[in-house]
Amino acid sequence: MRFTDLGLAPELLRAIADQGYSEPTPIQAQAIPVVLAGRDLMGGAQTGTGKTAAFTLPLLQRILPFASPSPSPARHPVRVLMLAPTRELAIQVHESVQTYSRHVPIRSCCVYGGVDIKAQIAEIRCGVEVLVATPGRLLDLVEQKCLHFNSVQALVLDEADRMLDM
Repeated sequence: MRFTDLGLAPELLRAIADQGYSEPTPIQAQAIPVVLAGRDLMGGAQTGTGKTAAFTLPLLQRILPFASPSPSPARHPVRVLMLAPTRELAIQVHESVQTYSRHVPIRSCCVYGGVDIKAQIAEIRCGVEVLVATPGRLLDLVEQKCLHFNSVQALVLDEADRMLDM
């Protein structure tokens, strides 16, 4: 099986090819069709097997119809919310989102504690379709009423076991 067999958009396939990949890993080959179909998924695999791409690629595909080059924040509501238990993992997930969305007009940002919240609020107010967050900072942003979840189509709990322990 190749990535081209999974029904992903040419822009996503180009980003995958930019990384030097042509064949999905087993977790990707199994997860991508499930997520593309809009079904819930819980998956597990060893570190380094491409789990992040397994959920990021199909979620980007699902929100592609809403992608807009418009500068208006109203055209860029949060459509995918990805939660990660630590700042380091959130940054890593966000880097993957940026890598795979580089050829499409989808905005993303990463928010976590330990840094000035004002800059993160400003970035969110500009509009982002994919928000990667740690739970604590997400709660801070919700309390400040700068996030709206009425357009969210997908929720990812990365390392869900650790997230639920929190």
